[in-house]
Amino acid sequence: EGQALFYIIDSGPGLSAQTIEKIFYPFYTTKKKGTGLGLAIARRIIKAHHGDITAENDPQAGARFSIILPLSAKN
Repeated sequence: EGQALFYIIDSGPGLSAQTIEKIFYPFYTTKKKGTGLGLAIARRIIKAHHGDITAENDPQAGARFSIILPLSAKN
């Protein structure tokens, strides 16, 4: 019972509104050599464990990803 909450924060320029909207789509990337699969796969794994991941701009600067996972297994 309960949840664990993790934040991953960077100090870069943050995320555009378009990027936040599409960042978890397969093959969406902002990099020249990126495949756009990393966050899509991460989201599937987290969802498979009954969790959630979101992306937003951190109020202090940069991007912030929030991951919530349950502390107990669901049947």
